[in-house]
Amino acid sequence: MHYLPKDLLFSLFRVVLSTVISYFLGVLIAYTCYKYRRLKRIVIIPVNFLRHISPYCWLPLIIMFAGIGEIAVGIVMLMAMLFNAIVIGIGIFSALPVDVLESASLDGAYGMRLIRYIELPLLYESLIDLFRVLWSVGWTALIAAEMLGVQSGMGYRLLDFRYLLMYKEMLAYIAIIGTIGIITDYLFLSWQKTLKNS
Repeated sequence: MHYLPKDLLFSLFRVVLSTVISYFLGVLIAYTCYKYRRLKRIVIIPVNFLRHISPYCWLPLIIMFAGIGEIAVGIVMLMAMLFNAIVIGIGIFSALPVDVLESASLDGAYGMRLIRYIELPLLYESLIDLFRVLWSVGWTALIAAEMLGVQSGMGYRLLDFRYLLMYKEMLAYIAIIGTIGIITDYLFLSWQKTLKNS
């Protein structure tokens, strides 16, 4: 178990990077679709279609074009999270109260001022929830994605344990994966509560 700190560090780095990229790309695309309804009509159907296909269905194509290793893991992670981020993000922005936005516009708030002082404060909780959901999806998807030829991480080590019939170590890693999920979820909820009360 001496390799646990290294595996945990690599797994956390991969899921943080993939979640942050998926989150900001998804929110940006969702906000653009919210502002331009015609674009939303074009984007929503293919994105919703892809969202309902498991990223693991694309593994043969991913391996064919990207090989195995870090790039393949990153693609799987993005496919697991990005489409969900776009669809959920569109729903979040669509829930903005129209009367508040109209009043803000009449008072001279538009462009970045509207986003910074009106829209974002109204959506803080929902946007944190979105990140929380994406993190959960990414943390789950990562374990299988790390079986794509990388030499470190919780998923890679679980596969190694399976081949070596090290079932006690497997159970220990599974327990650690679940514990990390609970801890991070609690941290996100605490962050959300802090912002709500501030």
